[in-house]
Amino acid sequence: MATIRLVPSTYYLSNTSYLSVSNASNMYDNTDSTDYATVYNSRTSTSSYYIYLRGFNFDDIPSGAVVSDFTIKLKARESGVSTSSSYKPYLANGTTAINGSCNSITTTVATHEFSGLSADWDTIRDYGDDFGIRINCRRSSRNTAAYMYIYGAEIEVTYTVPNPRTVTSTLTGDGTINPSGVTNTTQGAEYTLTITPTNKSETVTVKNNGVDVSSQLVVHGLAHTDNFTASDVTTSGIQSGSSYAEYAVGHSAENYNYSGEDRNMYASSSSTGYAQYSFDFSDIPSNANIESVEAICYGHRESSTISSTYVSLCVLMLGSSQASEEVDFPSTSDRTITVESNVTITRSQLDNLTLRHYVGYYGGLVLGITLKVTYSTGDSVDHYTYTFTVDDNATVAVTIGTQETNTLYTKKNGSWKEVIQAYKKQNGSWVEVAIDSVFNSTDKYVCGD
Repeated sequence: MATIRLVPSTYYLSNTSYLSVSNASNMYDNTDSTDYATVYNSRTSTSSYYIYLRGFNFDDIPSGAVVSDFTIKLKARESGVSTSSSYKPYLANGTTAINGSCNSITTTVATHEFSGLSADWDTIRDYGDDFGIRINCRRSSRNTAAYMYIYGAEIEVTYTVPNPRTVTSTLTGDGTINPSGVTNTTQGAEYTLTITPTNKSETVTVKNNGVDVSSQLVVHGLAHTDNFTASDVTTSGIQSGSSYAEYAVGHSAENYNYSGEDRNMYASSSSTGYAQYSFDFSDIPSNANIESVEAICYGHRESSTISSTYVSLCVLMLGSSQASEEVDFPSTSDRTITVESNVTITRSQLDNLTLRHYVGYYGGLVLGITLKVTYSTGDSVDHYTYTFTVDDNATVAVTIGTQETNTLYTKKNGSWKEVIQAYKKQNGSWVEVAIDSVFNSTDKYVCGD
């Protein structure tokens, strides 16, 4: 069995007007850490505002690994934050709390373990970057300064790897490969190698265990980013202010439309409505490979409260399905928010992409939208990928450009065969060395195929 401690790499604030973070990198560590990040709640109110620790490195667990146990821990202390159990940390999917909580944070530094989890490991892993630890930074009293000190968090995972295999990637020539060197994986797992030549016109050759697989390379072109503004808008469920939805049409987040008046669009009581913005993507080639999509929205909310009644948020849509996380406008003052697609979008699907601005009985308004689409067409080379299903241990040798290399052969079962692996005894153990180092050497080697 093996054990790994996954740590966060990013955070999200439910309100950026009142919450601020300093020394954020200090909380991207496990619970052994003695350094801390500081979260400050500046609002003189006992409203609840949250920081979400996210970005756990689930990919560091080998593909195909069988997880037998996991625990989730948080190390923190507080000053001026409410210690009531009603406001203790919870696990979350996006901004939605899920079953799983720990003891309230106190003024004493402590490592807290989460219990009462309803989600199993596969569910938590599949949440991906949406999985997080939600920490309430609510003031204990309105006139008391509130600080949360976060030392680190972790998911300690115990797992086994059935049918372990290794893939060793090597590079000859100018450029980079990723991953480089030895990768631990399992039989049946998919392995992808990214190859980026320094000189994009150089020929790239790839051999897998001595067999030329260059024909299986996938070419990825240079990325282009085009910016779009909304070309049209429709509304649904809006009680008042629907005409204001037109403000954002044809206006970017950087060159927004604002008349100087405080205007809002909102729905009827106990319901939500939305403005749906569409875009004209006809300038993007039909053969484009869509790399990423993000919308930058400039606008505000009518009330600083964030709840099912007080709604002003944006989300990307593919038809009737969400293509991003919902992102709230944090303030009654105009602010910029960024909404990033979290699904793969094909060129044909792109034409059905829209942006929705949801509002509640207390709503808000969008004044400008910049939709950024990054894509490649394959008409120019940026990098290559080589993907295969792992069966046995493999050595993937990449050559960029024309290289003068020697070839080493050994006789096996009466036939001469090219040697693709050589080993040298070092400190009592056999270690793999480059084939070229065998030539003009008086050392003794063992060669394998």
